[in-house]
Amino acid sequence: MPAPENRLKQDLDAGRKSIGAWLNLGSGPVAEMAAGSGFDWCVIDGEHGPFDVTVIRDQLIALRAGGCDAVVRVPTDARWVIKQVLDLGAQSILVPMVDTAEQARAVVAATRYPPKGTRGVGANVARASGYGAYADYTRTADQHSR
Repeated sequence: MPAPENRLKQDLDAGRKSIGAWLNLGSGPVAEMAAGSGFDWCVIDGEHGPFDVTVIRDQLIALRAGGCDAVVRVPTDARWVIKQVLDLGAQSILVPMVDTAEQARAVVAATRYPPKGTRGVGANVARASGYGAYADYTRTADQHSR
């Protein structure tokens, strides 16, 4: 089974309008309410809101259950932070304060599996792969990330 489809990426690539909200309270129930309000996507703000991987995971679960795509705004461009958020199941991330082309290339590489990037290959034990249920996850994840 491949990685889950990224509807937000598909909408952006097709030029379709979508409507979203910004979440910075660090609350699973608030994320659940936002998803139930009909938003196409929500940004989980881990830069100015709490960056706690358990809280972010809970919000990702709530949004997915409500049929809403998630974007996680990480607090830094550190590879380990990007890796953890992707392993939690985020398919779209927003990295603040990217100031140079070299930094942008490093961020993109951190989101891609080798040989295209530097993302660690521990997906079989991560939520992103359904804890190993998506057998083709590492082969197909790059095409669904943004």
